[in-house]
Amino acid sequence: MNYTLTEQKLKLDFSGREAAVFVYCPLDVIKPLPCLIMHDGQNLFDDERAAFGVSWKLREAIESHDLNMIVVGISCADGLLRLDEYSPFHNKDIVGLRDWLTRPAGGLGNEYIDWIVNDLIAWIKNHYNVEDEFLMAGSSMGGLISMVAMCRYPKVFTKIACISNALWFAPNPMAQLIEVSEVNGNSVYMDIGLKESDKPQENDAYIESNRAIASIWAKKGLRRFTYCEIEDGIHSESAWSLRIGKILSGLLDENR
Repeated sequence: MNYTLTEQKLKLDFSGREAAVFVYCPLDVIKPLPCLIMHDGQNLFDDERAAFGVSWKLREAIESHDLNMIVVGISCADGLLRLDEYSPFHNKDIVGLRDWLTRPAGGLGNEYIDWIVNDLIAWIKNHYNVEDEFLMAGSSMGGLISMVAMCRYPKVFTKIACISNALWFAPNPMAQLIEVSEVNGNSVYMDIGLKESDKPQENDAYIESNRAIASIWAKKGLRRFTYCEIEDGIHSESAWSLRIGKILSGLLDENR
């Protein structure tokens, strides 16, 4: 498949940071294509750019599953600011769980999603031939903020893929937001690995929070809802790369 992979710097006015925006686009686009927006964009395509030296290998996944789509990946903020942007909900109980968790986090998630809807999508539509409705995908905290995006803008983000979700960060506020959302007819894929953490208490928090949130999504009248528990699934791009192609293929199949 012939494509371009470009990088653009865009400013997030609410935080003042400059994000790298990576765009994968097939050549010779004739008709509007589905557009997928993803978080942690620096980890998607190249091992050299990935935070932990291993990427999602998204380009290979797209090509091996013959997916005709545009992907826009937004690089994340550093450290605690990433948690701030990926959750509208504050969490003061995380302080001390890791050495780098030195303060409460969360609270900028709504501003981040508003920036995507009002600024980034306008930029995408100005430069690329895309459909009006968007897909969104993310892992860990990126899965949480993808759920928030659909709940707040269900007519914009009609399909989401949420992988190895860090729903332990704010399980009750997330549940409440989903319960009052109007997402009838939308599609949600979510999964959790059964080996997300080598710390038993932390691993249980991942699994239990995802099961609880999945039970709420299942009652929302979605067009399609898929929840999977990955037997040997770990919290790593190496694991996510093995299933992202099939996940996206399933969401796009609804259009065929």
